[in-house]
Amino acid sequence: MSTGQAEANPKPAGPADPSPRQLPRWSLALLAGLHGLIFAWAGAKLPWSDWSSFTIVCYLLALGHGLTAVSAALGLRALAPIWRVSSAFGLIVFGWLAWELSSSASYLAGLYGSLGEGIGAGLLAVAGLVALLSVPISAWGLAATWRRSYNPGAAAAMPLLLCVWTLGALRQAENGHAEPTPLPGEFDLLDRNNPSVQNDVVEALLFAELSKQIEHWGVLPEVPTEGPIQKVKGGYRHAKLRVPSLFTTAPVACVPDLESGESAAVVTYLVLSKKPSAKPDEIAAVEPATRCIRAAPAELIPAIVALIESEALRAPVKIDVISGVAPLRSRVPALDMFSLRPGLDGVCDEHHCLMPWQLVALSQFTANLPLPFVPDFRVGISAVELRDALGFEVPEQVLRYDREQRNPGRLARLIESGKATERPADIEAWRLLEGLTRIETLSYMVTRNGLHTSLVRMHKREVRLSQNSLDQAREAADVHIAKAQLKDGRFRYTLDPFTGDQELNNWNLPRQAGTTLVMCELGNDARRTRRVAGLSLKFMARHAREAGELTPLTKRARSEQADLGSTALPAIAFARCREHIGNKHDRTFAGMTRFLLAMQRDNGSFYPLYDIAGGHIIDGPEPMYAGGQAIFALSLAEKLALDEPDAAAAAGLPSAEVLHEAVERAMAFYTGPYWATFVRDFFWLEENWHCMAARASLEHHRNDAYERYCIDYMTYKARLVLDESSDVAREFHGGYSFGNILTPVNTPAAGFGEGMAAAIALKQARGEDISADVEQMHTVIEFLLRQQWNQDNCFACTPHRTVVGGFSESMSAPEIRIDYTQHAWSALGHGGAWIYDELPTKAPGEE
Repeated sequence: MSTGQAEANPKPAGPADPSPRQLPRWSLALLAGLHGLIFAWAGAKLPWSDWSSFTIVCYLLALGHGLTAVSAALGLRALAPIWRVSSAFGLIVFGWLAWELSSSASYLAGLYGSLGEGIGAGLLAVAGLVALLSVPISAWGLAATWRRSYNPGAAAAMPLLLCVWTLGALRQAENGHAEPTPLPGEFDLLDRNNPSVQNDVVEALLFAELSKQIEHWGVLPEVPTEGPIQKVKGGYRHAKLRVPSLFTTAPVACVPDLESGESAAVVTYLVLSKKPSAKPDEIAAVEPATRCIRAAPAELIPAIVALIESEALRAPVKIDVISGVAPLRSRVPALDMFSLRPGLDGVCDEHHCLMPWQLVALSQFTANLPLPFVPDFRVGISAVELRDALGFEVPEQVLRYDREQRNPGRLARLIESGKATERPADIEAWRLLEGLTRIETLSYMVTRNGLHTSLVRMHKREVRLSQNSLDQAREAADVHIAKAQLKDGRFRYTLDPFTGDQELNNWNLPRQAGTTLVMCELGNDARRTRRVAGLSLKFMARHAREAGELTPLTKRARSEQADLGSTALPAIAFARCREHIGNKHDRTFAGMTRFLLAMQRDNGSFYPLYDIAGGHIIDGPEPMYAGGQAIFALSLAEKLALDEPDAAAAAGLPSAEVLHEAVERAMAFYTGPYWATFVRDFFWLEENWHCMAARASLEHHRNDAYERYCIDYMTYKARLVLDESSDVAREFHGGYSFGNILTPVNTPAAGFGEGMAAAIALKQARGEDISADVEQMHTVIEFLLRQQWNQDNCFACTPHRTVVGGFSESMSAPEIRIDYTQHAWSALGHGGAWIYDELPTKAPGEE
């Protein structure tokens, strides 16, 4: 046969070596190219650590898919082996990732007791996404490029592989459990590994021994709070000195020794200071002392009580009984940051320990900011920061580099400006968890009045709702906000409850107005409410700008633009506070109302910005929250025009008819084209202000569709509240989270309470059943009561600021913000009103 004949009649390719002509071309090039881009993006964007194993694997997958796409597009003979290797590698990677996910889930479930429904669903979704990107194209590639034959050995190996996989996952779960330390009490017939059982047994013994040996707290030496003599009206008296808290950042030498068979506890209390007070005219000369007690289990509690009796002053005492230990080891960065449970676990090195509450106070559980687009999402630990807190001499370059790497958003800006810290040569050694030990503790406190309290994550373990406890919580929030007001009327923005550091300048008009609104709606003391509201309204009125007949509010006097939200929410506050401060701001309110009318589109929605200098609207997307706030404000203006037409006309307020038409048009938009989409059955944005606007309109502007809009929204949100069916820790019930791993943030729970209170009012007005909503409100209010700082949990709070009554971001993020507190107070007030009559006057054991 000639060469030409051979070329004309080529030998068919065997099944083990398909020719490029037998393989797909453009469809494969497109699909493989798309996969390559996805994996390249994942490697570059998802992990926040340098060149992690995930990053390397993603880049290799991207390379394999890229080569497959190019080979297919060009019709190269190398396509078959390239696609085959890429497919095999894809399946191997899927197996590796599936193992990492399952083993990580098992470890976290063992550590945290349960992942919870949210985290479990999230991991399942991640596994499904990885499978979708890996399995189909890999199976297609192997089927198209490999000899097809049945392999009985591979089939028989599958059950064995599954068995090994399961045993490995169980082993990982076991690694998450701490080894129990000896504890006081008898556990023969009880579940020794159950933290609640441990707490109940030790608590009963501890509090009984305290009551037996210390007849009453008054026998302890009194803290010297008598200061220098001051002249007061009518004579002279001694100034009362502030008493320092138990806050201390010093580690204690109390590393548990399992081989000794001894129990261990850490006790923190106040003693007379060895040095004079730095501010003798203000601060009492006392300081916190921390002692480690080691003793046989039966002798531990008597030793704790004896120490308190012999050394402590009459002030709060904090007791941490160590119940378990677990050496830490590094796995992957995403898992390492969850190696300590916020508020439950402490940490030790070879010589010293920090208690869980100290780690919370030092913000050790919010060391990572993995999502640049969600700046408030801060989670997890850093081994570098832990070692620094434990007293290691961590180089400054290591600290800076580690902090930058854990904040990708800031890191990107530093890299762009050329100011990023150079990678230290020994950074990986500092990042390892090896050498650190996780400790579990049982947490107790004796208050300054001698009351015994069991704590969990620095808050009361058991919160019993009563009218008395709800009244106290509302009053404490009221006082906290009043004390947070500055002389010019602004409210302090943030407060560190332990150091007293505060941020005063980061204010804005909507937040200022929201706090003022709650004060006017729920203020318990008429004089205090009038003072706080008057100062705040006066402050906001100074930010009013005249733009013809319109009166928008702007933060800066020279602002060229006015945004919708900076006028809408203040307008609500001006209207709601009118009953407390009178009509002195009616003309300003009327100008603000005209501005809101001018900002309304023909379809009922609202423009976002107004050009003050040019006197015209600036089009764009409507900002979140502002639409509901605008309706709320316009509805209140309509009510004023209806109830007091002469006063409204004198102030220049538009007529009730004009306002009614504007409100009706806005309500029609938000119940129609705004969210009348398929996703309404599955997902909603933040619509709380629409609920509150609908409630405010009940007496004068009913709109069936608008009321139903709120009720549907809150029905959706009600599904997200954690309860007994959520498989999470008891202290999480009533909050919002995705499981046990992420501590619930307080504001979403407070926002739910606000919105549900409005929805209940709407449903009652419509004659609908509210029993299930009221029952759920009990859970939410109980959650918020537990989160509030009060005399029973504020043992480490600064004496320099009013912390009591405030709300932190969460049990793991201690920073108090004024908006956290005002939303929580609103929920306690409006939501608590729906359950108040069902509560006992006082709970059992409540004073």
